[in-house]
Amino acid sequence: MSDRPRVILLAFDGFPLRAFGKSLTPNLWQLGLEGGFSPDGGTTSLPSTTYPSFASLLTGGSQSRTGVRTTAQQLGAVPGWAGGNRSRVPTIVHAALEAGLNAAVAMGDQKLQQVLLLDTIGRAWPPAALLPDATEVDSHGYRTNAAVRPHALQAAADSDLDLLFIHFNETDTLGHDLGPSSDATLACVRAADQIVGELIAAVGPDWDRTVIAVVSDHDMVRRLPYPAIDPMASHACAGLVDEWIADGCAAWLHLTDGVDAHMAISRLAALDGVESWRWREPNVLLLLAAPGRTFAAPWIPVSGIHGSTATARTLAIVGGGHPAVAEIAGAISARPPRLRDWAPTLAGVLNIDLPDAEGIDLVRADAVNA
Repeated sequence: MSDRPRVILLAFDGFPLRAFGKSLTPNLWQLGLEGGFSPDGGTTSLPSTTYPSFASLLTGGSQSRTGVRTTAQQLGAVPGWAGGNRSRVPTIVHAALEAGLNAAVAMGDQKLQQVLLLDTIGRAWPPAALLPDATEVDSHGYRTNAAVRPHALQAAADSDLDLLFIHFNETDTLGHDLGPSSDATLACVRAADQIVGELIAAVGPDWDRTVIAVVSDHDMVRRLPYPAIDPMASHACAGLVDEWIADGCAAWLHLTDGVDAHMAISRLAALDGVESWRWREPNVLLLLAAPGRTFAAPWIPVSGIHGSTATARTLAIVGGGHPAVAEIAGAISARPPRLRDWAPTLAGVLNIDLPDAEGIDLVRADAVNA
């Protein structure tokens, strides 16, 4: 049996952080007790939505580095000022393959697979991000956790795999449709935790050389029954914005050329339901809604939403028998890790280069204490 380290990066989309605990997620809880976890969870950049978060997780780069800023638009329809629909930099999976290691992915969201450039690698399920016939999908057209499960378990049991990325999507779909605290969502969380137990068992004799990192991309809050925010519908804001993109409870705005930025920010930030803002670059503004509020869009989730500061927390759990687990555990228990910190940390375990990463290697004590 090889003594090379194995890394499994397990990600749950839209996992409600409040659900992590001994009673509802006993396998995750035990993994965290034996390894480590961040008591307050980790953090993701804003907007706290799927595509930007996962791009940072897999590359270690910021949104300005990956070019992925929004989830809301369909592939091919993201205007240049708001970023792109595919990452500009390769992921840790690509880096591992480039270094001659064996890597694989099993994913629940085929669109995310394309955003992350993981539709181009050899060992990926689904192949080329195309849904096989008769695949079980949820109400949003993504694969259920049960559909991803056998492929994830098969890969976890493969001792020749050095790096495995697994993505489960169903908690996000149910959270949007029924709410993050609904019975159905929490039942999905419980079932997902059972899969975690199976994955741990599948690692089997490789446990002592394995690092398992468990993360999520964002949290979720219940949508409140208030009107959606439309920055272009206010008389006070007329003419300030020439284009904008709603991304849940966040929105990217492109200010009209020649508009005074200070005046525009003052008026837009004063809109009912807006909690705060971020200035990204000339003429580009990110508005963030108050908890439970959302921005106007062609499709707005019925019950659960995310995108602003209230949903910027993530799962942050590490386990396994590899010596690096204790060092990572100490780091994340002392300071909530950012999503962009995971890729350089796991690349360090695998001894591969990740030149586009901007996060820190959590194993390096000097970086953690900086």
